[in-house]
Amino acid sequence: GEGNREKGKEIREKYSNFENVDNSYKQLEEYWADKMSRLQINTPNEGMNTMINIWNLYQSEVNIMFSRFASFIELGGRTGLGYRDTAQDSMTIPHSNPEKCKERILQLLNGLVSEGYGLHLFSPEWFEKKEEKKKPFKSPTVIPGINKKDIIHGIEDACSDDALWLIPSIVEYIKETGDLAFADREVDYADKGRDRVYDHMKSILDFSDREVGKTGVCKGLRADWNDCLNLGGGESAMVSFLHYWAINSFLELAGYLGRDDDVEKYTAMACKVKKVCETQLWDGDWYIRGITKNLKKIGTKNDVEGKVHLESNAWAVLSGASDYERGIKAMDSVHKYLATKYGIMLNAPSYTVPDDDIGFVTRVYPGVKENGSIFSHPNPWAWAAECVLGRGDRAMEYYNSLCPYNQNDMIEIRESEPYSYCQFIMGKDHTAFGRARHPFMTGSGGWSYFSA
Repeated sequence: GEGNREKGKEIREKYSNFENVDNSYKQLEEYWADKMSRLQINTPNEGMNTMINIWNLYQSEVNIMFSRFASFIELGGRTGLGYRDTAQDSMTIPHSNPEKCKERILQLLNGLVSEGYGLHLFSPEWFEKKEEKKKPFKSPTVIPGINKKDIIHGIEDACSDDALWLIPSIVEYIKETGDLAFADREVDYADKGRDRVYDHMKSILDFSDREVGKTGVCKGLRADWNDCLNLGGGESAMVSFLHYWAINSFLELAGYLGRDDDVEKYTAMACKVKKVCETQLWDGDWYIRGITKNLKKIGTKNDVEGKVHLESNAWAVLSGASDYERGIKAMDSVHKYLATKYGIMLNAPSYTVPDDDIGFVTRVYPGVKENGSIFSHPNPWAWAAECVLGRGDRAMEYYNSLCPYNQNDMIEIRESEPYSYCQFIMGKDHTAFGRARHPFMTGSGGWSYFSA
């Protein structure tokens, strides 16, 4: 139903000439050849070569072009840009699609509330300035307009990780393109006011600095990256590690721009966050996942279910907050409790007893999605974490286990395309262990490319 009949007639007429069809295919071939030429690798690992040189880039491009708008899985359940998804997609391919990455970053900046949190789900059209021609009459059909008060949700619906992802995305874009002037470009906030991109970044960091719980760990708010781990409004280990990573990413930019006052302020903030992480989140052999509003720690050695979680341990290392000795212990625990032949599970053992103090994750079927599946998106965080620790062999072990290319000969188990990363694979606690679901429209594609 897109477009009008006249446009349809033009297209039909154009492609009734088969020479035009051939030319369009040629243009499409040249389009992708140009993108793929930006980065080509040649390693002893044929699966990695095929994924990085062709399919992984293709999947990442599809995600930055369409976000989740084109997802049949999400259709009806949500519309618009998911803040965290789009921010991460924008970080992954500024070398092959800098203009689209820039467009998405600007849309996300428009979707940032001046207080420093992102609108979890929004349509870019809400903030586009359009000239409206006044008609001399009112339409007999009432067409409701957009009221900002209705679309700007409060902090009670904010996800604590959303906007933090945008900071490294901006820094990666500037580093890749050399567009330093972008940092000082003025952009509107979603609710009120206007500021430089650079100051939007500061508002994000300051928001996470303010929104901490009783222990000093960042609040989980409605949820962190794991939408089903609500923590009852408690504190998120992952977000504190993510905050530390974002601060250091920002410091790289601030230092390059010679903004010494900000370097001093945010270096002190980073030191404070690191100290909190090391004193509040270490459990002896791994990092906990969070603290509920009732001050119950989850992801501890005393837990029967949800004992070890991938996100907090990978990010402790990847962010640089963990020292080497603890990093080794944490990632060894990930290997011991979570690694499988199809990839790394998100947590284990799966939850079977509902506990709303922890969150909806305890009501998800064991081995599915956020409850003990091999959730693909955070797997690349573990690859990168192992590389930070100097353990390339283990990083490749993990890479090979999740790689779709390597699962072509077990397609009766995988039940999904052997060239697309899927959102998740059924975990050990499910009878269909190894079955992959939700291909293509997932942040797994971009992170698999970026991390590798």
